[in-house]
Amino acid sequence: MLSGISIFCFTASYGVALLLEIVRLFFRAQVRAILSVGFMAAGLIAHTIYLVGEQNGLVEAGPISSWHHWCLIVAWVLAATYLAMSLTHPKTALGLFMIPPVLLLLGMAYWMDQVAPFDPGNRVRPLQIIHGVLLLAGTAAVFLGFATGIMYLIQSYRLKHKMLQREGFRLPSLEWLQNFNRRTLIVSTCLLAGGLLAGVLLKIDRQTNSFPWSDPVVWSSGILFLWLVAATLFELIYKPARQGQKIAYLTLANFMFLGLVLALILFGPTQHARSPKEQASLYNSLTPTIAQSEEGTR
Repeated sequence: MLSGISIFCFTASYGVALLLEIVRLFFRAQVRAILSVGFMAAGLIAHTIYLVGEQNGLVEAGPISSWHHWCLIVAWVLAATYLAMSLTHPKTALGLFMIPPVLLLLGMAYWMDQVAPFDPGNRVRPLQIIHGVLLLAGTAAVFLGFATGIMYLIQSYRLKHKMLQREGFRLPSLEWLQNFNRRTLIVSTCLLAGGLLAGVLLKIDRQTNSFPWSDPVVWSSGILFLWLVAATLFELIYKPARQGQKIAYLTLANFMFLGLVLALILFGPTQHARSPKEQASLYNSLTPTIAQSEEGTR
């Protein structure tokens, strides 16, 4: 990698920024806010350099070359969004809710680094690129909606029970959180729906006209697609759903459905986006004892 930067470098920087956000709950100091933004910015710069170093062969490899790379890009989008929001809302505790998903994705990226990359023959196809980019952007939008949805529910509870707002735990207004949640719901639905449709076109076998309906990722993605359409139509048609806690619950449900699909893709018995080498690598990394016993019986 460029300049010897590793995942640990920017993960540690983001981790320090999160610790400084936790310190906000107990101590008020202007230097803390400056340090928090500084560590977040330093982490984002290192994160960017790392991605650039991985993408030396961008033209040949395509914009998304592996699950490791996919997780890194989603984390980068979330980190960049949080940094921008922290500058526009410096007195709010956004970091407590937006930095943990970044660290979670980086942990997944570190683990997925042991898994083989996507098939080079497929990832430069236009439909494959559209499929990956739309799902990536939609996933980032769902994560943002999840974080702001949690904030909305907490803020609503505090106001409903007339709880005093702690200086170190200020959250954006309910109106701002509601509008942001609504936008993420609509945007994530459009992006994920487009990505899923592109995936359907990729899965269709032009020669046999067959479709792998038995693949867990295929039918779970179909359920996700139906849910996204139903939730968006519900929000658009039923006006009360545009206000209050309903919109927050919809974004949380989107996150749960998306998490199910991602879990099936990464850990389930599926061949989705995996080459034979990748399947063997993932299987051996998860169940080394079983793999060894199977080899011994052959």
